Amino acid sequence: MRRIALSLGVLTASLVVALLLAEAVLRAVGFSFGLAPERVEFGWPDPVTIESLYLSDPDLFWVSKSYYGDLQRLSAERPRILFLGDSCTEFGRYPRLFLERMRAADPRAEIRGDKLGVGGWSSYQGLQQLKRDVLPLRPRIVTFYFGWNDHWIGFGVEDVDVHWLRTPAFPALERSRVAHLLLKARLAWRARSDGDRPDRVSPEDFRANLREMARLARANGIVPVFLTAPTSHERGREPAHLAYRWLRRLGDLVPLHQGYVAIVREVAGDEGAVLCDLAARFEGLPADDVRERYFRRDGIHPTRAGDAKIAEFLQQCFDREPELRAALAEPAV
Repeated sequence: MRRIALSLGVLTASLVVALLLAEAVLRAVGFSFGLAPERVEFGWPDPVTIESLYLSDPDLFWVSKSYYGDLQRLSAERPRILFLGDSCTEFGRYPRLFLERMRAADPRAEIRGDKLGVGGWSSYQGLQQLKRDVLPLRPRIVTFYFGWNDHWIGFGVEDVDVHWLRTPAFPALERSRVAHLLLKARLAWRARSDGDRPDRVSPEDFRANLREMARLARANGIVPVFLTAPTSHERGREPAHLAYRWLRRLGDLVPLHQGYVAIVREVAGDEGAVLCDLAARFEGLPADDVRERYFRRDGIHPTRAGDAKIAEFLQQCFDREPELRAALAEPAV
């Protein structure tokens, strides 16, 4: 027994010495591989943008610089409706324009609402936000506008893996060059075995994230409203810049986005969430108007006129849904 213990002790000591030597050599040659999750690259925002425009967050990766102050303000204001999403929501005017339309339609209504979208976010980040930050605000309605960033390619790391990097043990690993080397080797092996870089959020995970959003909302007395992401993209006219950091092949753009839009429709139907099918509504408009008037050149972000059209379509969706009208009409608490 003592011989076994001695052998284990020698083995452990040898391993520790080997790790220390490896750490020393890697530091001596200047090896480093950025492990910080806020430096993990996606199509947008890139690491420089994240560091200049956003703040690091342990669960959400990054948030706008006003995010924590907004949460504190909203906790006091008790909003009736919150708009979650990515840059289309953070930089979009449709939430404000929608609220203005609703108040104009019924001046007696007291409809408090605000947006909590953050540029570059996927449904994974939106789900973590819902759990940690939105449920405590106790809104009656939450809209979810996700999909674009989910189907962009990641640079070797899916969003769920980025979250693993934010575990309590991560700060210690971040200081270790051996840990840097092991992660770099893991990503290289994964890229070789998968044959390509992964999507930030796979279709399966996107579906699961939306399902959990709907179920959590319902369990907490919130009406979930899923918005499909509209676009002006057409086959053969895809924006060329998306081929460099966002897609494997430019021709994948239209069918890829349509696939994620279809998942939003599917989950809304399966989970009893309200569906405001913005994508379908824009597809019903003249293509020249959609391309020239309602979307910027990237085909992703609405123009001022596009935001106004989204607000109009949202109002029509709310008018058709008695559950939404009832939730907005409830006396303020």
